[in-house]
Amino acid sequence: MLRLVGSRYHFRRIIPSPLRPVLGKSEIWISLGTAGKIEARRRAAELHAQTTDLFRSLRSVSPSQTSPDATPSPDRSDTNKRLITYMRERGLRTAEDLSNALLDDHRDLLAQQERIRQTDVEAAELAGKAQYYGSVLNHARDTAMYQETLEKVIAVALDQQTKLTALAKRAVQESQTTQVEKKILEGEIRRLHDTLVSTLTKAIESTTARSAPVIPSPQPEVTPSEISGTVPATPPNTKSPVLLSAALKRFLNSKPAKSSETQRTTSRTVTLFMDAFGDLPLCQIDGEVAGNFRDVLFSLPASHGKNRTLSLQEEIDRAASQDLPTLSAKTVKNHFMCVSSLWNDLLRRNMVKENPWRGWDFNLSKRTPRRAWTQAEMNKLAKTPWPACSIPAETFMGITMVAAYSGMRLGEICNLRNDDIQDIEGVPCFRICAHPEDNWSPKTEAGERLVPIHSALLKWGLLALLKADGKYLFSDLKASQDGSRGADFSRAFSRYKMTMGLPPAVTFHGFRHTVSTLLRNQDSDIRELWIDALLGHESSHKSQGATTYLSGIDLTNLQRTVEAIQYPAFSLPSPVGHI
Repeated sequence: MLRLVGSRYHFRRIIPSPLRPVLGKSEIWISLGTAGKIEARRRAAELHAQTTDLFRSLRSVSPSQTSPDATPSPDRSDTNKRLITYMRERGLRTAEDLSNALLDDHRDLLAQQERIRQTDVEAAELAGKAQYYGSVLNHARDTAMYQETLEKVIAVALDQQTKLTALAKRAVQESQTTQVEKKILEGEIRRLHDTLVSTLTKAIESTTARSAPVIPSPQPEVTPSEISGTVPATPPNTKSPVLLSAALKRFLNSKPAKSSETQRTTSRTVTLFMDAFGDLPLCQIDGEVAGNFRDVLFSLPASHGKNRTLSLQEEIDRAASQDLPTLSAKTVKNHFMCVSSLWNDLLRRNMVKENPWRGWDFNLSKRTPRRAWTQAEMNKLAKTPWPACSIPAETFMGITMVAAYSGMRLGEICNLRNDDIQDIEGVPCFRICAHPEDNWSPKTEAGERLVPIHSALLKWGLLALLKADGKYLFSDLKASQDGSRGADFSRAFSRYKMTMGLPPAVTFHGFRHTVSTLLRNQDSDIRELWIDALLGHESSHKSQGATTYLSGIDLTNLQRTVEAIQYPAFSLPSPVGHI
């Protein structure tokens, strides 16, 4: 019978009454040394069989169980024979000696059983320790690998930190201002801050005034003459003011439908305005409000929109405290043009009296002009490795080589499909055309054209970038939220250009200026119209004859124009397996 005492099972068996004087106890109680019920049952079964044999042996030699008249059975006869043999081997003479010897054997058997159990327990503990030490060893191995990787990362980080520190020092040296200039800037920052606070306060007060209940004014006393007079006419119902959000919705849904780009930019600008001033009625948006919005835009950092957890005021404070570059005049002008287009539509519908978004000065004359790359700058670009980012180095090199040897715009290059690379009259060409299904088209009507592929690009291995399962030539580029495939590359190239220490006037678009300058300074007989056709420029000659000629330029002349693009020494590493 099993008994659970604490967390261990015990074996308990009652000793038959005739054998109790011999064994000196009334029951057998032995710990099985296990908490598992299945194992306890197995060990209890073994003990039950052993105690049964013990009881049978004791009965055979017990005087109370032996009768002189009893006829021995075959089983008893066999048992007696074994007992006689056992007594002879042990030199036992009496039944009491036999009983004591059997008890000793039984105790030895129980001790052996306990040793076996203890051995099983020790084996299980050793197995557990081996498993634990194995896991500790694996963990130590993983820790060593992690430490080695971490040391490499730390080394790279320290190297980058050294480079960034040097760049920061150089930037500080280049952007040092005098104390007078700092005071002027601080005064301008305080003025813009006060303007924004005042404007936001007015917007909040106007919103509160609109949502407050209308309190009726006290009625004047009614004279007897007025009582006997006619009933005054009921004032006509006044229309509720139209909110800016409702006007935007009507503008976006008007016919003919606005392009998706116009819808996105206008919605983005109006949302920015409502973030600053709230959803004002159209009648409250005048020149003062437009001017305040202009001040807000010029105070926002150029990175506005990337950190969506900050409010407008927090963004302005961050730009002022950290001396960050703010939105460019061109960006502010684009915002005003979007709202002005909306107001022109409202004017035609007689929903507003004037357009307060027109006639503003954005001081565009101070913008940094873009220029062509010099040979020294191109050599520096070729020697500076492309940093690790979301744009693979192979894609960077391919786009840059195409721009340098064709003068194509970044948007045209990034939207090149595999199908746009065609063999025309034996000449491999880029076919630049609209992709309506992707909502992309060239910048101008003249932008739809054929551009022969420069022999330097073919030798460099450009066609190796074509992937059978890809749609675009540069399939690693991803479209941004507004559908632009070149936005990520443009930002990455700007950061790359800054690490080289190039001036702001040098941009990726400068490759287009470089090609135009090279071709127009040629001593050969390359005509101006061929250059315009290659670059997708509107012809400088606006006559009908010039336009007709421009559309019918022979492909051989275009190929001659492309091959005239030559650099003394400029090339980027070729794709794997070429050159």
